[in-house]
Amino acid sequence: MFKKYLTFALICLLLVTANASLISAQTQTDKDAPSIAAIKETVAKRGTGENKRVEVKKRDGTKLKGYISQADEDSFTLIDSKTKQSAEIAYGDVTKVKNRSSKGDKIALIAIGSAAAVVAVVLLSFLAIRCKNEGGC
Repeated sequence: MFKKYLTFALICLLLVTANASLISAQTQTDKDAPSIAAIKETVAKRGTGENKRVEVKKRDGTKLKGYISQADEDSFTLIDSKTKQSAEIAYGDVTKVKNRSSKGDKIALIAIGSAAAVVAVVLLSFLAIRCKNEGGC
C-alpha cells in the first residue's frame, strides 16, 4: 500500500516539476523564426507601456530589453528600461519578441514548486509513519 502512495506522490511531484520547467523554458530557435506578420501580431498583442516589458532578438543576434512605446505599420519603438534610450526596430529585423517575466513571476513559480515539494514530503512522511505504526503496508 505504501508503495502505491509513494508512486503516486512521486508522479505528482514529477508532473509539477515538468510543468514548471516547461513554463519557464518556452523558447524558439532561429530556424523557426516567425514571419513579419507574426511579429507584428505579437507586438500588437503585447501592447505599449512601461509595464509591458519585452526582450527582442534581432536577426544579427543582438538582444534588446525594454518596453514598446509605439508600434507603427513597418516598425516599433523600443525603450531601454535602464538607459531610457529609444530604438526604432523594423519588423523584418526581428526574429523573436519574448515577454519578459518579472521577478515576482519567477518567485511565484518557485514558491508553487516548493509548496508542491513540501506537500509531497509531508504526505510521504505521514504514510511512512502510518505504515510503520501498523506493522507494515
